Amino acid sequence: MKSAIAPSEAALSASQRPEFFRLPKPNSGGDPYFHFTRSFYYEGENRGYWKLARIRQRGKLRGVTLIPYEAVAAFVRSQMKTVDE
Repeated sequence: MKSAIAPSEAALSASQRPEFFRLPKPNSGGDPYFHFTRSFYYEGENRGYWKLARIRQRGKLRGVTLIPYEAVAAFVRSQMKTVDE
């Protein structure tokens, strides 16, 4: 009997990819999809690569920061093109 092998994050089909995912926790080693750190995502937003979604309840100080998967994937693809040229 063969053992099932989980697909790598890069091999996820479009239907399995999230629309958004949470910003990784500090010192966690990065997110589960691209392995980028919190500071990388904040810097990418500052440079205009993507727009992070921030959600919090009215009157609360803290909330959740979400990262758009497709915007980060498009950025990675664009970086691959500039290396190939």
